[in-house]
Amino acid sequence: MERIFFTMETFSGVSSLILALFLHFSEVPKGEMCRRNKHSRIYVEAAYILVGLASLGIAFSTESYHETLKAFFIQSLAPIQTLLFLWSITYPIYIGHKLEGFMWRQLIYTFLLAAANLIYYFGLDGQTGTLLYYVLMACYALLLILYIRVYLRISRRWTQVHPERAPYLQKRIHPLCIGLCIMFGLSVVVNIYPYFISQLIFTGIYTIFYIVFALQFHNYGIYIANYPLIEENETPDQTPASPTITLTIDNTTVMKKTNELNYEKIEEKIKEWTSGKGYLHSGLTIQEMSKEIGINRTYLSNFINDTYQTNFNGWVNGLRIEEAKERMINNPDISLAEVAEQVGFADLAHFSKQFKAKEGQSPSTWRKEIRKAVV
Repeated sequence: MERIFFTMETFSGVSSLILALFLHFSEVPKGEMCRRNKHSRIYVEAAYILVGLASLGIAFSTESYHETLKAFFIQSLAPIQTLLFLWSITYPIYIGHKLEGFMWRQLIYTFLLAAANLIYYFGLDGQTGTLLYYVLMACYALLLILYIRVYLRISRRWTQVHPERAPYLQKRIHPLCIGLCIMFGLSVVVNIYPYFISQLIFTGIYTIFYIVFALQFHNYGIYIANYPLIEENETPDQTPASPTITLTIDNTTVMKKTNELNYEKIEEKIKEWTSGKGYLHSGLTIQEMSKEIGINRTYLSNFINDTYQTNFNGWVNGLRIEEAKERMINNPDISLAEVAEQVGFADLAHFSKQFKAKEGQSPSTWRKEIRKAVV
């Protein structure tokens, strides 16, 4: 059993460190969310490094301390890991004021619990099964409830501002958070019954979960890369109707939006910009485009929404896909990865996803059909 324990903890530790390296060296997609994506990746990398080093430390400890060290690991370090995972998911989508204050409060709660456990286990030579041990476990469970409330509040606000993104959160991100909660709940059960076999099984379960989480988190960063960033003091892009001019002629009231007076000018500017293929610039944001063509960001956003019935990112991706189709026709031997890079997508995976969403088939399938049609 000792060899099995050593092997499991070593595998868990090494796997976590490899996942941290994988996330560290994988490219962060460019876009309006790039800065937040980089920060959130740092949080999840720190979580993997923490669990990796802790698992290796437990693996190489003496047999008599295995159960106590594992209990300390679960009660003290697991809340910190969960907090880092929570930050990695919620930081990119947080909308509101005082983001730093919010994060500091969560950090203080978590570190106070970790410090209390550290004092109990190593300062007071605490053991599992005592009254104070269960008090600390109760605090640990309350922290889980706090984490759940925080995530639900942030994700609810995000979907209120961006309702079209709710399906992705429900399909991809909610299961990750549910998984975190399950891991958290299992860790509580394992510490209530801190037996060798239960700790061993739990180690295997959370190692598998961490591998899945790393892969899904990488895809999460790609998916939200081109979403417009809602700054803390910025009003969501659901802008109110523009001021109106009211003209009364023979008791007939004519209502006309003032931004419509500028639509011809905006359309002319956009045609000039698209003819220059400015949409091929990787990581393009609506702020950059508005500055380049000299049009107010809100007016530009309203024009695109009204004219093309989509948001800025959807419109730009549509232009890029049309450009990609033209390039694949003119150069049949070009690889899809080169096409994706040339037309401004962060990587092939994002290009393929957007292409399939627009055309109903993957770019490789589309190119094969075009070749057959030409032949």
